[in-house]
Amino acid sequence: MNQNILKYLREYSYKEQDINRLLVSSFIRINGIGEVNNRFIRTFLINNENVKEYEQLQQFITFFDIDFDIELLLELFEFVISPEDKEVNGAVFTPNYIREYIVSNVFNDFISQGRDLNELRFGDIACGCGGFFKTIAEEYRVKLNKSYFDIYNENIFGLDIQNYSITRTQILLCLHAIINGEDRNEFYFNLHNGDALNFDWNQIDVLRINNGFDAIVGNPPYVGSSNLDNHTKNLMKNWSVSSTGKLDLYIPFFQIGLTWLNNSGILSFITVNNFYRSLNGRALRNFFSENSYEFKLIDFGSEQVFKSRLTYTCICQIRKDRGKLTYTNTTPQNINSLENADFIVFDYTQLNNIDGWQLEDAKTKLNLNKLETAGFKLGDLFNIRNGFATLRNNIYLFTPIEEDDEFYYFEKNKERFQIERGICRDAIKPNILKNEADLNRLMEKIIFPYHIIEQINDNLFEGQTTRIVKIIPEEIFHSNFPNAYHYLHSEKAELSKRDKGEREYDTWYAYGRNQALNILGLKILFPYISDKPYFVFTNDRELLFYNGYALVSDSEEDLMFVQKILKTDIFWYYITRTSKPYANNYFALAKNYIKNFSIPKFSDSEKANFMRLRNKSAINKFLLKKYNITDIDY
Repeated sequence: MNQNILKYLREYSYKEQDINRLLVSSFIRINGIGEVNNRFIRTFLINNENVKEYEQLQQFITFFDIDFDIELLLELFEFVISPEDKEVNGAVFTPNYIREYIVSNVFNDFISQGRDLNELRFGDIACGCGGFFKTIAEEYRVKLNKSYFDIYNENIFGLDIQNYSITRTQILLCLHAIINGEDRNEFYFNLHNGDALNFDWNQIDVLRINNGFDAIVGNPPYVGSSNLDNHTKNLMKNWSVSSTGKLDLYIPFFQIGLTWLNNSGILSFITVNNFYRSLNGRALRNFFSENSYEFKLIDFGSEQVFKSRLTYTCICQIRKDRGKLTYTNTTPQNINSLENADFIVFDYTQLNNIDGWQLEDAKTKLNLNKLETAGFKLGDLFNIRNGFATLRNNIYLFTPIEEDDEFYYFEKNKERFQIERGICRDAIKPNILKNEADLNRLMEKIIFPYHIIEQINDNLFEGQTTRIVKIIPEEIFHSNFPNAYHYLHSEKAELSKRDKGEREYDTWYAYGRNQALNILGLKILFPYISDKPYFVFTNDRELLFYNGYALVSDSEEDLMFVQKILKTDIFWYYITRTSKPYANNYFALAKNYIKNFSIPKFSDSEKANFMRLRNKSAINKFLLKKYNITDIDY
């Protein structure tokens, strides 16, 4: 797209009416449309009565070195939505080829059933600027040669939380009809401004008589839990799939859509693909399984569909009939090449709603099952721990530039500080570790205002030692470690901003969370997300860590053995097919994604032979035999 167009729009105006007038008038002029009969569109036409506005229109038109079609208008409508609204309302432009695939498949499904297309009621319950309606109207024109007037009036029903989206949907559909030769004084729409979380579609007579929609299509809003206001969160609680936990807004749209479908209806969304594997998708997975919906899922993995969002998506087509889940993965560009043979069928009873659905081809499914059942699960063999969380690491952590017997020295904001050695602990960031050599090079110090107290608890058999972490009282902290105290005190205002200032801490200098302050043992450190299996062993039993995880054990032999397995292609094959994907082939390594990987049962001689192996191919071959896997596609 011509960047001058976007630059001009950024600087033109923040007023909705001004932007709409500029875009509509440009569209009419560039497409050579003469007299416009439609009264609604005429309210957006700029004429030479307003000299400044007319001059601005003339300048804007000069930037168009490409056709100004409806698809470009849709993109520009999406572009001029403010960043704040995009963040809160999750508006995303859906490419035409995705909309066409979704809509044509829904139509073909109804045709195969012998349904009367004239009588169908299509809904988009978060319609944005109406892209799906444009595609539905085109499909009706091709299949029935039905007028736009009748399509808009009889077949499509829309809802959006933003009134400007409803206005722009009307603009889009009117212009789409006009440019295709149908210019009416009035078009009548079934478009409503409201919140899908509590909108009652039964108030629409034709839908109540129809027992709901025949089809709901669309692209549910992409809003993370951190950007939801309290009103929205409370409304989400009315839907069982989003009644608990920190959930994204798209989650309840499945249940909402299926609720407002009639019994023979179809729902087809393009949406975030992590619901079938993520923790916050558990309730939704249960909902699908309990209802045994006929569900076709086309997964795009880490392939990007949307220009404006780094989002991992899939297409979900769901019928209210009872059935099974069929799954495939593909690139977005290849969706029209999919055949029935590309889909794998799963009975819902085969799927794990708690830990996530593992949806791969049959061979991969078998391999994954063997990798999870060959022995003891990693989560049962080792304590998998998350790192500490101060919520202000840049205050507590530092890299010494100098040290002596009493102090560590560091510089911050061109000021030099000295911190008592006795208040400091070693700390490391697993997210940046590649091998053991990195430990010394990347080691940091952390100001640790805590006592660790060992208590012996007597029981009937033997005394057990418990380590308790307690914050150092302020007067002792000030007296014993005055430099560290004064340094933290200089950052007291910044520390008070943690948790938006709404949480009460033990003391003002306490860490944001108490987790992982007392992890004693040998460790294998590894990152939150990675593009390779980086697992680093440390024998520092007291080492603190952050931004990463650790397997903790008292046995160096056990850790070194499992480290060698985790650094192999076999383990990484498992992760790339069961974990949450990120851009650039990075994958999550959270406990939920690694805990079910199993470690085969090795005899002492097998373990010794395995530990002697150095060649990568030999290691892989040895492990494949142990897991009873004949072939694997790395």
